[in-house]
Amino acid sequence: MKRKHIALFCALTLAAVTSFSLLGCGGCAGTKAAGEKNATVGDACPTALRNVEVRQPEERLTPEARSTYAFLLYSQALNAEDEAALLQAAPLMAAAKLPPNIWLEGGVWLVSRKSEGSIPYLEQGLSVAPDDMSLNLLHAEALMEQGTPERGVELMRAYLKKHPESLDARLELALLLVKSKEYPEAETLLNGVSAKERTPLVDYYHARALIGMGRQADAISFLQKAIKEMPDFVEAMAELAFIHEQRSEFKPARALYERLLKLNFSPQDVLLRLISLSLRMNQPEKALKYMRQGPDTIPFKLTVAGLFIDSRHYLQGETLLKQIAARDDAPVDVYLLLADLNYEQRRDLPMALSWLDKIPPNSKAAPRAALLRIQLLGEAGKEQEALTATRQAQKQFADAPQFWELEIRLLARQKQLPQALEVARKAAKKWPDNAEMAFLLGSLLDESGDKKEAFKVMEHIITLHPENYQALNYVGYTLAEENRDLEKALSLLTKADELSPNQSYIVDSLAWALYKLGRNEEALTAIRRAVKLDEHVDASIWEHYGDIALKMGLKDEARTAYQKALDLKPANADALRQRLSQL
Repeated sequence: MKRKHIALFCALTLAAVTSFSLLGCGGCAGTKAAGEKNATVGDACPTALRNVEVRQPEERLTPEARSTYAFLLYSQALNAEDEAALLQAAPLMAAAKLPPNIWLEGGVWLVSRKSEGSIPYLEQGLSVAPDDMSLNLLHAEALMEQGTPERGVELMRAYLKKHPESLDARLELALLLVKSKEYPEAETLLNGVSAKERTPLVDYYHARALIGMGRQADAISFLQKAIKEMPDFVEAMAELAFIHEQRSEFKPARALYERLLKLNFSPQDVLLRLISLSLRMNQPEKALKYMRQGPDTIPFKLTVAGLFIDSRHYLQGETLLKQIAARDDAPVDVYLLLADLNYEQRRDLPMALSWLDKIPPNSKAAPRAALLRIQLLGEAGKEQEALTATRQAQKQFADAPQFWELEIRLLARQKQLPQALEVARKAAKKWPDNAEMAFLLGSLLDESGDKKEAFKVMEHIITLHPENYQALNYVGYTLAEENRDLEKALSLLTKADELSPNQSYIVDSLAWALYKLGRNEEALTAIRRAVKLDEHVDASIWEHYGDIALKMGLKDEARTAYQKALDLKPANADALRQRLSQL
């Protein structure tokens, strides 16, 4: 039956069933003869009506009619695209044991709508046909879409255990494992697919699993085979092109992207990849040619301009930005980019500021424009002008703490510590939950010599923000330096290292706490790690290295470390020379 006739057929059938049920009250003396004219429901025997059990329509039907009724409700729900009605029909469909293909159609529709009801609907369908492969596959996909891929994996594992011959189930499980990043199991599963059973899709999934394990070189042959057997397999082409690009194999990558472009596969993204490749090959003119094939939209051209600038083709990037700026619908962000570019590349402060002047004071970009203006003035050595601009911005953007932070830093740079501290205290009071502001205050207190007050501020930051690694490092190192609460110091510094790994100054603090605890082997391992993490290692870190190495009896290593510290001309150079003379 055609879908457009279903709703009408449903209404007529339900009307007929209802009329038949209500008029079928026979055998009562008070009821008019069945063939008598004008017999109505109202003429039925009152006693008989009182004895009639009120039931839902489907409860009055034969099994065959109940099945028809369930199907009609299902069809009407799909025809009207009524999700709630379909979910309400599902229990009746299960009771009527409608066949799997009917459940599948409704399930596909719900999954396509990303409906949360797709999973309970499909579970009811599987209660009727638990071994139906298509329903199981769709259920697994729905679980993946709803953010519970592990349930989908377990579902397909169980199904595959019962049906080990099912290639579709094997592929679905492999796909779910790839999406769940369980790549080794997916590869093992796909290795079990025989050469006779292998399809381009199998090879594609196999490649995805290998890529997930970082084995791009091994994935290439699978992708090439998939594309050879299915020349328009665009997903495989995109994967292979990206692998070639990552391996700096630009020519084969470009050839594949060109094929994708002809197949109209995500043309804007492919053009951006081709532009990026051309710039990496130092072919800016070729990149511009690809750009002209793309949409004449500002977002696309801004992205392209960014690619030119990132690849150090500044002139072409600036030209593109100026073309955008000349448009009536130019976004104010383009003025920010041009201002930054003019100063960074030419140190042309007046031109940079003139671009910023184009940004209206009431636009969303105005705060960023003010920040960039202050930054450029500061970098140009015009610190007083930067301070003036900062204070103006504080009035204009009263709720923005970053302008207070800029004033504090500018004052500190000018060695005006008392004034910087005064502003920092006001700012910390204005934004009591702002960890960055509190840390800035603590750092200024430390720099001014009030280490006790600085320590209190840093401890307060940890109370409010337990994962602030900078405050954790400050408190932990201070405790280690003062040789107190060393276990607490180690705990704080271990946490800081976990939160922000491979920071040389944090690893140095950790090494120092271990050294103070007498755990010298661990301290030596940590300090060796610290000096390798940064090419510009602070003199104090080299000094700690020397002290730890000396404690371990490694005089040559200690001598080298002390000398490296001296080369950086620290304030305690005389003390370091004395230690060196004693080695």
